Amino acid sequence: MPLRGRFTPPGDKSVSHRLLILSLLAKGEMLVQGISDCKDVASTLSCFQALGGKAVPEQGGLRVTGLNRAFPAMPESGEIELDCGNSGTTMRLLTGVLAGAPGRYALTGDAQLSRRPMERVAEPLRLMGAKIETVGGKPPVIVTGGGLSSVTYVLKDASAQIKGAILNAGLSVKDEGPTVVVEKAATRPHSERLIDYFKGTVAVKGLQISVKPGTLELKETFLTPADPSSAAFFLVGAAMLPDSQVTAAGMLLSPARIGFLRVLDRMGAKVSITLTSDTPEPTGEATVAYNGPLKATEISAEEIPSIIDEVPILALAATRAEGRTVFRQAHELRIKETDRLMSIRHQLGALGARVKVEGDDLIVEGPTSFIIPESVDSGSDHRLAMTLSMALLAAKAKIPILGAESIAISYPGFEAQLEALCKG
Repeated sequence: MPLRGRFTPPGDKSVSHRLLILSLLAKGEMLVQGISDCKDVASTLSCFQALGGKAVPEQGGLRVTGLNRAFPAMPESGEIELDCGNSGTTMRLLTGVLAGAPGRYALTGDAQLSRRPMERVAEPLRLMGAKIETVGGKPPVIVTGGGLSSVTYVLKDASAQIKGAILNAGLSVKDEGPTVVVEKAATRPHSERLIDYFKGTVAVKGLQISVKPGTLELKETFLTPADPSSAAFFLVGAAMLPDSQVTAAGMLLSPARIGFLRVLDRMGAKVSITLTSDTPEPTGEATVAYNGPLKATEISAEEIPSIIDEVPILALAATRAEGRTVFRQAHELRIKETDRLMSIRHQLGALGARVKVEGDDLIVEGPTSFIIPESVDSGSDHRLAMTLSMALLAAKAKIPILGAESIAISYPGFEAQLEALCKG
């Protein structure tokens, strides 16, 4: 069944998180249109409000009032507990803000989040002077903030979340010096772009990003660009399914977020991009059309940060491609909601795909003729669940996807949008 049509994906999840979290350090108020309605961003909104931030529905958007660092007094228990739900982004970016806030904060999460590593973000913040406690390196994360000093920190992993946490903390250091983050490879630049947009002092020189302390100023309005990671499922689906053509409108087009389009282009799909705005983020529309059977490709380690959320759906595309597709050094996928490397291998393998993991490389041999089991299991990983939905569409099969309710973590309207594009 082909996918055809034009649609607007939901608001970008990464930008939505950062809008709310940076508003804790900002003055003024702002009407935000198009903020993501997913469960992960709802967790960030809940934490924002628990810390005293105001966000009120208005004119189909959300009127956000900056907290301007006026953090609440500590309760009798001596700490404020913040439930981050399933969202690692919420926990890591908030840890950076709270590292510079007076008081003690306990960041908790659900069972999946409680298994994810947090020492990677705790280490640089400790070097800045914050007291960060974890339980065996995992949540809950206890932050005792205040009295930070600027540092220069070389990231050990390509992680926009760790970078963002350090930059967030750098906005509250007590000395005048800049806090500098040096990346191994370029990651999504939303934190630095938003800090700049809200009149913070930030500089980017290649892989080096620096920020100076100061208060941010919210704009009167903000239109959240549409999420390319959500759009990717349908755009990649169009590349796989004959007679398909899908356009995603109003989409974030940051080069660090659309690596999947470059991969699809190499694989032989017909890809076109139209840029309509560059501030505060590059935004426009992307169209992908079926252009014959796909060809296998190799994705280098340097490309992985730009497709980190799209590896599962690209792996599915690789099962339809002629030859051997390799994703090099995708170790960051091991510490997502699941070990996504192994989840991709197991779940696409359950459909008959020839998938293997060698070290941190994911290897897919195509093309595959799918077999249909009684059910497939996403492991309650939202991106695996959506990938399996697209796999079953390609296989023209209807079987249960266990854990499909997890899709609401990032894309509550996924199933309705899939149905609409199937109808053309």
